Amino acid sequence: NHNVFNIFKKTKISDIKKIIQDVEIVEKSESHVAYDCGNCFYVKLEKGGVISDHTHEHEETVYLMEGEAEAIIGNDIKRIKAPAKLVIPSNVYHKFTALTDVIGLEIK
Repeated sequence: NHNVFNIFKKTKISDIKKIIQDVEIVEKSESHVAYDCGNCFYVKLEKGGVISDHTHEHEETVYLMEGEAEAIIGNDIKRIKAPAKLVIPSNVYHKFTALTDVIGLEIK
């Protein structure tokens, strides 16, 4: 029988330590926290929180998974409601303000 319980019974503690790993907090402030999840960042931003103007040398893809935010991308201001995908060109200034509590994924 190959049910989940039998698989876990056969798993060694040393194997579980490889499976379950800590996630590093890479940025934290009063209004937001960002976790490094390997190939993406998980970002939680409280209502009213701001990720200030910045650019990247590479194109950036952001998924707004929950909530609503105002995004300033270059000279454009957009109100964005989840679920949404943003593809921001390289070297373009952008800023996000959470209109509600927000959860997003930034792809590396």
